[in-house]
Amino acid sequence: MIDPMLWIYFLLFVVLILTEVPIAFAMAGSSLLYAVMNGQSFVMFAQKTANSLADFNMLAVPAFLFVGIFMNEIGLTDRIFTAAEKWIGHFTGGLAHANVLASMIFAGMSGSALADAGGLGTIEVKAMKDAGYDEHFSVAVTAASSAIGPIIPPSINFVVWAFLSQTSTLAMFLAGIVPGVLMGVSMMVWIVVAVKKLNVKAPTVAKSSWGERWTYSLKALPALGGPIILIGGILSGIFTPTECSVVAAAYCVGLSMVYKKFSIDMLTRALRNTLSSAAMVMALCATGLIFNWMIVTSGLMTYMANLMLSLGNTYLILLMLNAILLFMGCFIGSMQVLIMIAPLLMSLSSSLGLSLIHIGVISVLNLTLGLITPPMAPSLFVTAKATGVSFDKSLGYTVQFLIPLVITLLLVTFIPGITMWLPGIMGAI
Repeated sequence: MIDPMLWIYFLLFVVLILTEVPIAFAMAGSSLLYAVMNGQSFVMFAQKTANSLADFNMLAVPAFLFVGIFMNEIGLTDRIFTAAEKWIGHFTGGLAHANVLASMIFAGMSGSALADAGGLGTIEVKAMKDAGYDEHFSVAVTAASSAIGPIIPPSINFVVWAFLSQTSTLAMFLAGIVPGVLMGVSMMVWIVVAVKKLNVKAPTVAKSSWGERWTYSLKALPALGGPIILIGGILSGIFTPTECSVVAAAYCVGLSMVYKKFSIDMLTRALRNTLSSAAMVMALCATGLIFNWMIVTSGLMTYMANLMLSLGNTYLILLMLNAILLFMGCFIGSMQVLIMIAPLLMSLSSSLGLSLIHIGVISVLNLTLGLITPPMAPSLFVTAKATGVSFDKSLGYTVQFLIPLVITLLLVTFIPGITMWLPGIMGAI
């Protein structure tokens, strides 16, 4: 039975958000009211907060954030895009393809869509504009491709989901590789369609010589060391994801010294930005556990799970889940939604016999699309603001990329092997 006062707790939660109170404090405030009204012990608040902050896997979050921020600070991300441009820039929509490919590589360092959009994105858009590409299409490609960041490992959202569901972080990372690659390939296919059928302005650039390709590839090689350490270390089992994140962070600092770009001011700035972002993530996880306790003990999750299960068909239930997540992702940040809806996801996973790894990838992919869907579209907003291009005019092109991305989402949803194959052969599950 649902707590009859539940609507009051959620009303408080909504009011706090509308008054621009941080979501972590809004979740804590509504949970506190629930505890007072139901005579619950406040010891639970301390226990859940301490448990979330003491989890070893969560140590990977600040290290992953630092890698992405520091790589932007020392200016190595532009080497990735330039190397990709030399290899495939002469194809139809070549610079747009290079944009997507560079985002896939940078995703292997930052695990953050906004880090990609705000850092590498400015370089990509400038190069495309200089080559004669439609600037609004250039911004759209950059914003859409940045959505790969939270899917290809390392992924901060996957770390959070592994913490919430008590699944393997390694298994989650492995499960995201194939879907991330599919996202990139599907966007590249759409780029060709947009250029040839929709007459998007995208001039081809001159074909680079083999000498140029190898020269720029060698220049980009040190920048590729980050993702090689991260993905290679994790896949080989040499490091745990947490250890790997720290090794990659140390590599980035060492690389900046080799290139003589290291400075105390730059390190301080990167650490300050890292601490700011990591504090937000940790606060969300800590208060999220308390908020989840409230919605579970109030009976809301049982009611919602039974309501969805009453559809009686796994495919319909998953379609409904996708629709709910896509809708919520349009208005609230992906990590916040993931934390709030985790109890429902775990309940549906158990009832439908789905792996927590599979449903975790479905959920993160769903919520990632919210980064480019109106009305908020934060990735597009960040890219447009950083490059001085109109948000409104770029939105039409960005929405078009939802076609290949939603197709990828449906494939991932209804073909579990796409996510479960790699973790299975690597012995992570």
